[in-house]
Amino acid sequence: MLKLTDEQKKMYDGVYGRGTQKAMTMLVEYGNAFGAKRLIKVDSVHTFNSDHPDYLSQMLDGVDEVRTFCSLHAMIPAATRWARALGIRADVVEREAKLQEERVKIFKKVGFLETYTCVPYLVGNALNKGMVYSWPGSSGIAIGNSLYGARGNRDAGPAALSSAITGFTPEMMLNIPKNRYAELVVRLEGLDVAKFTAADFGALGYYIGSAAGQRKVALVGVPAPQPFENMKYLFSPMPVSGAVSLCHVVGVTPEAPTLKAALGDGKPEDTIRVGKKELEEGYRRLNTAKTNQVDAVCLGCPHLTISELKKVARLLDGKKVKEGVRFWAATADSIHTLAKRMGFVDIIEKAGGLVITDTCVMNFPFPALEKPVKNSATNSARAGHYQARGGAAGGVGVGVLYGTTEQCVAAAIKGRWGG
Repeated sequence: MLKLTDEQKKMYDGVYGRGTQKAMTMLVEYGNAFGAKRLIKVDSVHTFNSDHPDYLSQMLDGVDEVRTFCSLHAMIPAATRWARALGIRADVVEREAKLQEERVKIFKKVGFLETYTCVPYLVGNALNKGMVYSWPGSSGIAIGNSLYGARGNRDAGPAALSSAITGFTPEMMLNIPKNRYAELVVRLEGLDVAKFTAADFGALGYYIGSAAGQRKVALVGVPAPQPFENMKYLFSPMPVSGAVSLCHVVGVTPEAPTLKAALGDGKPEDTIRVGKKELEEGYRRLNTAKTNQVDAVCLGCPHLTISELKKVARLLDGKKVKEGVRFWAATADSIHTLAKRMGFVDIIEKAGGLVITDTCVMNFPFPALEKPVKNSATNSARAGHYQARGGAAGGVGVGVLYGTTEQCVAAAIKGRWGG
C-alpha cells in the first residue's frame, strides 16, 4: 500500500479543501492499483482541455493555485476562434464555445497556462533528462520519454489534473529508472536513413508501434544527430499503432548513448529487423483512401514548428490551393505569432490555406462540417491513423492519403494525390 507523508495525509484528509482531497484520493487509488509505494514530486503537468466545467469545478473546489508548472492541451476545433472558418456547423460551434468559455475561467483562476497545444515542450513547458512529468496526450508522453529523457507514464487526464492540484504523482512504471530499459530491439537494415523524409520516419514509427505493442523499444540504425521534426514524426505514431511510451533511439535518446545502456546491461526479450518491406507496410496501412481525390489537407499533428511553416510557405508561394480543397495547417499560438511576423502565414493564406492555432487536426470533427470531406491528405502518421478511424470525431472516418509535406501541398494545388 502507498505510504503518505504528513503533508500528503493533510491533502487526503481534506485539510486543504474538497478539490485537493478528491485529487489526492484519486492519486492514492491510482498508485495502489499499480503497486506504488509512495508519491513523488511532479515537475511538469500538461492536461486536457475538454472536461466538462462541472467536473473541473468539483476538482478545483478550494484550490487557489496549482502546485506545479501546468499547461493546457489543444481544444477541440469547434471551440476555437477558427471554427467557422474551418466550416464547422454554427450549432456545434455555439455549444462548444460556451463550454470552452467556462473552462477558461476555471483554469485561469488557478494558474494553468493557456498554451492550447500538443507541443508544450516548444512553448515553455520544457522537459529535461530525469524530470518527472504527468501528461495525458500519448504523443507528448512518447516524445518526453524518448527524446528528452524525462520520466512520465501514459497518465489519463484525471491523473494529470490531480497531479497539478497536489504537485505529486505515484512513483511507478516509467518514472522509476530501472523500469525504463528496452525490452525489444529494432534493427534497421537495408534502409538509407540519412535520406529519409519526415514521412518516412512517420511510416517507420507507425510500423514499429504495431510490432512493439506495449514494449519499450531500442532502435538501432538512426544516425545522430537528428532534426527535431524527424523525431517528432517517428515517436508520435508509436502510441497509436501500438502502445509505446518509450523508444530509445540509440545515440539520440539521452539514456541510450549505446545499445548496452538502453538495455541496462541486460538482454532483450526479442530482436526484429526492419527494412524496405516493413517501411512499405507502414505506408500501406496509412493510405486508406479508395480514390486519389483530395478534399482536405491536414498538417500539424503534432503542431507544426516554425521550420515546417517556413517550408509550407515556400512550397505555396505564388501558387493557389485548388478551389474546393481545404488546406489546414495547425500550430501553437506563439509559433503562429512568429510565423505571422516572418510572413509565412500571409503567404499560406494568400494561397488559399488557413493557419490555425489552439486545436489539432488529428481528431477533426468531419461529421460536423457544413461541406463533407471524403478524403484527407496528411503528412502525419498519427493524424492519418485517427482520421481513418474517426477517433473522437464521432466515429466517422475519412479516406487518408499519407505522404510528405511536398506531396500534400502538391495535392492541395491539383486537387488530387499524385499524378
